[in-house]
Amino acid sequence: MIRLIFTLSSALLIVCNTFGQRQLFHSHNDYEQELPFYQAYAQQAASIEADIYSTDRSDELLVAHNKEDLDEAPTLEEAYIDPIVSLFRLNKGKAWRDSDKWFVLLVDLKTPVDPTLDILIRKLQRYPEVFDPNVNPLAVRVVISGNRPPADTFKDYPYIISFDGDRMDYTPQQLERIPMISLNFRSFSQWKGEGEIAEGELKKLNELIAQAHALDKPIRFWGSPDSPEAWSLFLQMGIDYINTDFPEACAAFLNYTIFQENTTIP
Repeated sequence: MIRLIFTLSSALLIVCNTFGQRQLFHSHNDYEQELPFYQAYAQQAASIEADIYSTDRSDELLVAHNKEDLDEAPTLEEAYIDPIVSLFRLNKGKAWRDSDKWFVLLVDLKTPVDPTLDILIRKLQRYPEVFDPNVNPLAVRVVISGNRPPADTFKDYPYIISFDGDRMDYTPQQLERIPMISLNFRSFSQWKGEGEIAEGELKKLNELIAQAHALDKPIRFWGSPDSPEAWSLFLQMGIDYINTDFPEACAAFLNYTIFQENTTIP
């Protein structure tokens, strides 16, 4: 079924855009796609994930899932920064020429905050018109996940970055630097994406969604089932960023669902 959805994705995206709607999805481990960044970007992904490692070389950040992959890993510039900067210049200061939407680059730090985060900030500060929302309201939001500094120090970092939340009990000041909440699905449910989810698990997930929304934050569950049946349930539940390893298929499914909801058959 996923293969069928993949072949329809481009056409359905155009249809969905006609209605001016966009269901948010997160391209999980995006760097493992056949064409990292571009596959998710073509579907107007709301969030794209890159795992990064600092190395013994000064100012170098590599994109990979595991340390064992670093020998052949691209730099962050090669995989994400350079393509994004080029597209912003092509599109005259925004991500997509025909849209005023922005997207999240979720950067998962796999090596310690010091020096990884400082290296990343220096790289981003070379392009404030692309990555700094204070300079460009349509700038990419760079959200830090993985190894993060203590929450009480979030305020000390420049606004060119923000931080992925992993719980609900942040102070109001800390929440100002947190644009989204990401939780481990498996901590709350063992549902595999087939059949019915347990009633108690569904209730707990809905409570977490409500808590995040009460904080005025969108929510994402990582480690969640990744199938059309799961996407359908997550859409109904109101999960803001649907986590997927199949950006084209997920986008097509969500867009087609929105298309059906906005179309009446005479």
